[in-house]
Amino acid sequence: MKRVLLVDDQNIVLQGVAALLSVSPELEVVAALDSGEACIDWLNSGERADVILLDMHMPGIKGLDTLKQIRNIADIPVLFLTTFDDAYLRQQSAEHGARGLLHKNVGLEELVSSVLKVANGGSLLAEKGKDTLGAITPREDEIAKALVEGKTNKEIASAQNLSPGTVRNYISNLFSKLGVRNRSEAVVKLKKLGLF
Repeated sequence: MKRVLLVDDQNIVLQGVAALLSVSPELEVVAALDSGEACIDWLNSGERADVILLDMHMPGIKGLDTLKQIRNIADIPVLFLTTFDDAYLRQQSAEHGARGLLHKNVGLEELVSSVLKVANGGSLLAEKGKDTLGAITPREDEIAKALVEGKTNKEIASAQNLSPGTVRNYISNLFSKLGVRNRSEAVVKLKKLGLF
């Protein structure tokens, strides 16, 4: 049975996630703490878990800072819980050693499978990158290249023999696949993925 530590400043989230995880016979919630400080104290007292579900946004020590301190104490995989999922947070999470980022409105099945995967040494972040690279179509690839070059929708439409509306649709699909909200985020992400 995998031991799970929950850390979130909202009591209702702690109770809800703990209740969901208790449905799985493979998972046991060993503690539910309401701050980064409490998490660090818990680990410093010698307690351990197989995975930590950590809120990204908390008063006091923020999620990323808590993660840095966890790294200094023990090698426990961390999965972030967040209300907002964006490319920057995902990148920051990965750079600081988190194994994944989950929405707080995640379904039971995905929550349990994600926690088990991370507890068993897997990572959700690496998977996301592979999916993104594999999911881009040749046409989207051309449009992504044009975005990186700073071309406007009109210029892309003209070069690709497409209507501006079709180009907008392709760009919208690209944003969705890359997990970004605008052109500048898309360009940063495409360069980070090493596509161009």
